Amino acid sequence: MRSPHMLWAAVPVLAFLGTPLLPFVNGPHLWFGIPSVLAWCLLWTVGTTVALAVVDRLVFAGRSDEEDEVAAA
Repeated sequence: MRSPHMLWAAVPVLAFLGTPLLPFVNGPHLWFGIPSVLAWCLLWTVGTTVALAVVDRLVFAGRSDEEDEVAAA
């Protein structure tokens, strides 16, 4: 069974997939001097890194060093 923490990893994926459907992103707008789609993708690229770090922390937070050694073997 999948961990509920994996939902954190789904958020950036949904943001990337929703990019063409969001009118405030997919239009002739400039954010910070660059096209809004590029700024949106840059934001969610960083968001992906943060989401994966959160998943890593939540999944491995309860493990002890002994369990890590057994899992690595």
